Amino acid sequence: MAHAFSLFPEVQPAYINGRKAGEQVKYPGTPYFQGGLKPTRIEGDVFQLETTGTIPHDICGTFYRVQPDPRFPPIFEDDVHFSGDGSVTAFRFEDGHVDFKQRYVQTDRYHAETKHRRAMFGRYRNPYTDSEAVRGVIRTVSNTNITFWRGVMLASKEDGPPFAMDPTTLETIGRYDFEGQVKAPCFTAHPKFDPDTNEMVAFAYEAGGDGHDASTALVVWTFDEATGAKVNESWYEAPYCGMIHDAALTKNYLILPMTPLKADKQRILEGGNHWAWDPNEDQYYGIVPRKGGKPEDIVWLKSTNAFHGHVAGAYENEDGHVVVDLTVADGNVFFWWPSPEDAAAKSGKPVRPQLQSDTVRWVLDPKLPSGSSVMPARQYGTNGEFSRIDDRFVTKHYRHFWQLQIDPTRPYDFAKCGPPAGGLFNVLGHYDWDSLDSENAVRDEYWAAPTCTFQEPVFVPRAGSTAEGDGYLMLLMNHLDVLRNDILIFDALNIAQGPLAAIHLPVQMRLGLHGNFVPQDEIERWAKRRAPDGDVGPAKAATEPLPWQVALQEKDAATTNGVTNGSTNGSTNGATNGV
Repeated sequence: MAHAFSLFPEVQPAYINGRKAGEQVKYPGTPYFQGGLKPTRIEGDVFQLETTGTIPHDICGTFYRVQPDPRFPPIFEDDVHFSGDGSVTAFRFEDGHVDFKQRYVQTDRYHAETKHRRAMFGRYRNPYTDSEAVRGVIRTVSNTNITFWRGVMLASKEDGPPFAMDPTTLETIGRYDFEGQVKAPCFTAHPKFDPDTNEMVAFAYEAGGDGHDASTALVVWTFDEATGAKVNESWYEAPYCGMIHDAALTKNYLILPMTPLKADKQRILEGGNHWAWDPNEDQYYGIVPRKGGKPEDIVWLKSTNAFHGHVAGAYENEDGHVVVDLTVADGNVFFWWPSPEDAAAKSGKPVRPQLQSDTVRWVLDPKLPSGSSVMPARQYGTNGEFSRIDDRFVTKHYRHFWQLQIDPTRPYDFAKCGPPAGGLFNVLGHYDWDSLDSENAVRDEYWAAPTCTFQEPVFVPRAGSTAEGDGYLMLLMNHLDVLRNDILIFDALNIAQGPLAAIHLPVQMRLGLHGNFVPQDEIERWAKRRAPDGDVGPAKAATEPLPWQVALQEKDAATTNGVTNGSTNGSTNGATNGV
């Protein structure tokens, strides 16, 4: 039987010369919109998800995660996964049961495109490719991480400010500027939380203008959880405008790994890609004091060209040196943003390179002169990404980390699944730094099937236990052959034994980026404080435009006045001269 779509011949292609054409609502046929990356655009609730096995009853709280999920076909046919609108999922765990809720983050971009019923924003982080109708609108889609802070969920992406959501309803409260305390154009998707002081330490890069102009300005903030007050704001300069996606936190320092994926103002003005890989540039590590830093206090240490992944853990050793562990790949992971030379030399679709991404331990001396070269201290021997630790050990010496692995030696059913969307993350692994010197270094791993890959895990502590790693690991498993997902729950220190339980999802989850688990008692404690009669009160959305928006409004007003005055004067003078 013919598919219904085949009964309607395509009168006009959806894209002509790479740009959206006509009124058809049809997504590109590229890999970023197919298979596991096929847009779902689903909002809804499911009470009581289907399960297999026994969910531990001491898991009580919500697993939040966010996925890019474009609501409209993009303007450009070669658009990338990272441009999709942020869609937040909440899996509520209670007494062995799980409920599902999913809502879009209603950003300023969301509202602008809803009004026009089509995509209005162009290339990734390039406002010069947008429709004039959305000039001055904050472009962020808040699709990268979802974190809990003082009773709200902050949906964030590093190209703009965070948007606050209600933890229970997922209703969007609005753009969040920390009650008027933050004026920067952007905010990290990876704020760090000190488990001892309860402070949030956050940063922004490309922070000097509108967040899209290749600025080398960096800003670091510290916020106090008890009062919500911003207790530190320090500004620095980077050697170039490179991507700083994640950071590492110790007792006294924040470490900023800068990847040589570079922004160029002229390329952006010409409508090109925001980022381009520079294979000849060094990777950098910026070390700044957590509080009281002055512009000259940043120390930039460099090493040979490489691409940073996500941080596992970090701490200060007995020598006062900073130990930082993160994945480091030996080439351009974001191959869809090639170097200018590669872009000019190659035609057609970008090809995923074969890379190695080990977990690298750096031991950095913050007293070294800025510009000093450093080398890795150790490598674990993994090949993966999306590292997680027991978050109670942030800033502390730690042993255990969990990570998705790429293992090409395992079977993969290409015929059923096609190319593995997002990468062949087909193994979940648990590793132990303290075992690395022994003959039996821990490689506690689980592989599911030749049709399955995984998304980023989260760690959930066992109730009543304070021991590192004693708890559960949960994550989404992708069934690429049938385009659906399960949540798997493991004993965190015994991954190889397989899952304790599985939660079966009735709808497909698009490939997400990051997520976090929030205990129910923490949600309820802050719900009381955030109530209208609570001691803190409801979270407040930002009401004032950002400085770059004000400057743009003033520029547009001056231009309009200049044109108006010029036209008026010209008409008057012309009439007079004619008489």
